[in-house]
Amino acid sequence: SKREDVRSRKDKLSYMDPSGGGRDLKTVEDDLSKNTEKKDQLVKDISRKNSELSNLNNRISKSSKAASDADMRFRDVEGKYKKDQESSSRKQSLQETIEKCAREEKRLVDQIAPLRQQIKSKEANRNRMRSAAKADEDRMRKNMDSLISDLRSLKSVSQRISGYFRNRSDEELERVIADLTKIDGDICSSKENLTEMEPRIETLKSQLNEQSRHKKCIEANIKLYDSLENIKRLSEEHSEMQHGVQEISGYETAKGSYKIAEAEKRQKEDQKARSEGRKSGLKDQQRQLKRKLQQEEYKDVDEEHRESMIKFETTTIAISDLEIYYSALDKALLQFHGMKIGDINKIIRELWTLTYKGEDISNIELVSDQGTSKASRSYNYRVVMSKGNTQMDMRGRCSAGQRVLASLVIRLALAETFCISCGVFALDEPTTNLDYENKRGLAIALAQILATRSAQHNFQLLIITHDEDFVTMMKNELATQSGKFPMPDKYFQVSREEGQDGCFYSKINAIDWDE
Repeated sequence: SKREDVRSRKDKLSYMDPSGGGRDLKTVEDDLSKNTEKKDQLVKDISRKNSELSNLNNRISKSSKAASDADMRFRDVEGKYKKDQESSSRKQSLQETIEKCAREEKRLVDQIAPLRQQIKSKEANRNRMRSAAKADEDRMRKNMDSLISDLRSLKSVSQRISGYFRNRSDEELERVIADLTKIDGDICSSKENLTEMEPRIETLKSQLNEQSRHKKCIEANIKLYDSLENIKRLSEEHSEMQHGVQEISGYETAKGSYKIAEAEKRQKEDQKARSEGRKSGLKDQQRQLKRKLQQEEYKDVDEEHRESMIKFETTTIAISDLEIYYSALDKALLQFHGMKIGDINKIIRELWTLTYKGEDISNIELVSDQGTSKASRSYNYRVVMSKGNTQMDMRGRCSAGQRVLASLVIRLALAETFCISCGVFALDEPTTNLDYENKRGLAIALAQILATRSAQHNFQLLIITHDEDFVTMMKNELATQSGKFPMPDKYFQVSREEGQDGCFYSKINAIDWDE
């Protein structure tokens, strides 16, 4: 156990003494900073390589996806283009049918007007001929009635002639002869009338013959009306076809998309060709590399690769260990920093309460803000003053005397915290801009520091001042602490005097405290 104790003390002394072969904290921090920089550089290289690899993989996946998407879009556009072609051909045939029906409709419409005029004229002629035929029929009926009456008269005359022959009466014969003469005249007139009526009868016969032609015209008109109905039906179908043509939308857009897809397809084919060319070049390069690997200089490349991988893995493990060490050291430094800031603020609070005699500031303290630099940790310090629960920055809000006193208090606190082994404490004109009460408070604080550090064999307080009142205050305050440490015998006064050669020389006089 004694040997282990001796060994541990030896290691501790060698660690604290750099000349003995150990490393001090600064050397360790420098090595740590260098290793940290190396680690950061290696991490950056690894991250860069990984990012390049991921970028290449992403580009490959994006190119594959783009090619598949372009192929799918090309197929979709090709299908749409085929449908559009079919729709276009159907649209063209329908358009031709519509144009044909429109021409037929126009031709039939052009034929309707004269046919309607002919129908109206024929109907007028038919009505006129019916009226004329009816009048002729009435007249012929009258003639027939007259002929029948004449026949009856002839029969009665014949009967009377027969009776005459039976009766042999002369008078009756004369009367009969007269009647016969009258009847002959009537017969002649009837013959003449009949002769006159024969052309009319022939006319009526010709009109009856024309009735068949009128029937044919009427049948043609019926066919015309049927054609008009067909035209109406075709017009409805034409409107439906136009509606269907309007529903077949996006033809031009689909055509443009098809052209774009064709261009993308050609582009992808070009990319594929270039990729295949690069692939063949890489294969040639691979074959060349394989031939190189068979050469003598690459004989032990696997072993060298294994050793390099071992070095790489070892470096990676070392970097990981350094990260752990850096994290632990950083946490320790943070903890040490927080502890020291707390100790400094505690001493500042005590000294400020002791020295400052004003009522506007109850306390001051140091506040540290961590810097934004990631390469090295840094802190930004500022002094805040407080009154009650309110804190604000002291910079720009305090008087010159408060600023000087705060500077002295902070320096005293820093010296009390970090300069335990350092025995020299120098103050140059510490009472600048201080009023009487604050000068007295500073004298009390310095007297207490002297009483506390008097046991330190190498402690020495050096004050340079032109303020004789402050020297008197120090003398009085040191007298109150005389029981705790021996009073200094003298203080030194520096003055300037003119010599015999006309030059000025500094003169130092040792003056007793009692004078």
